[in-house]
Amino acid sequence: MNEQENIQIVRKTFDNLNKHNVDVNDQMIAENAKFEATGAPGTMTRDQGRMYVSSFVNAFPDIRFEVKDIIAQGDKVAASWVVKGTHKMPLTTQSGSSIPPTNRSVTVPGCTFYELRNGLITRQEIYWDQVTFLTQLGVVSEQQLLNRNM
Repeated sequence: MNEQENIQIVRKTFDNLNKHNVDVNDQMIAENAKFEATGAPGTMTRDQGRMYVSSFVNAFPDIRFEVKDIIAQGDKVAASWVVKGTHKMPLTTQSGSSIPPTNRSVTVPGCTFYELRNGLITRQEIYWDQVTFLTQLGVVSEQQLLNRNM
């Protein structure tokens, strides 16, 4: 596939996230795809990646990704984005614990790097500002962060 087709696949995944159609993205993700993400303990399978993303979509019912830039080179695509949402439901963490709803809104920047083959996503690396996220939720205070870094 060419770069423009790969960009369209990536855009469609964000459109599906914004519509809370996480499962629909499986049609664009290879069965043996690998996922990596901030806060995850290691490389995840497609199903684990879907669960990771679903935990945020479920906890933030008004979640919205605004894609800022998408750049493609060959079979690789990079997308920078800002996600916004209000924490209304428990957020299940990778360790199995959960963060109770805080009813706070968050605005967090991030980026995702994709690798595609034959029209399917085969690798996805998600990097996002977890410190800003936890601070905005009130889970961690700025003072706690300062004390830890001293």
